[in-house]
Amino acid sequence: MTTWTATRGDLKKFLRDVASNPGKTYFSVVECVQPGGNISAYQEIVFKPSRLWVGTWGHHGAQGVLSLYGPITDVKPNVRPLFDGGGKQHAPNTSVAEPAKPAKKRILARR
Repeated sequence: MTTWTATRGDLKKFLRDVASNPGKTYFSVVECVQPGGNISAYQEIVFKPSRLWVGTWGHHGAQGVLSLYGPITDVKPNVRPLFDGGGKQHAPNTSVAEPAKPAKKRILARR
């Protein structure tokens, strides 16, 4: 298990690891703010090869990913994934809706 933080020494080690292992999956733990309390979740990061940088993830280079989403590890954390389907949140409404009633025609008052 290796963990890299946003320091100069770890940055060099992280860039060397990304360059030598293309397609390797890295993980970052983020804190999600919820009304009932904050929870931790992880997101998967897989770098694609790039001509300009060591590797890219979306529009971020490997150096930017470490500084924005660090610390980064190469072992899956024991928390839930960030983008999890989660299943159904509410039971479907099985009752049949009544058709809308037409509105009463309004009559102008006379003087």
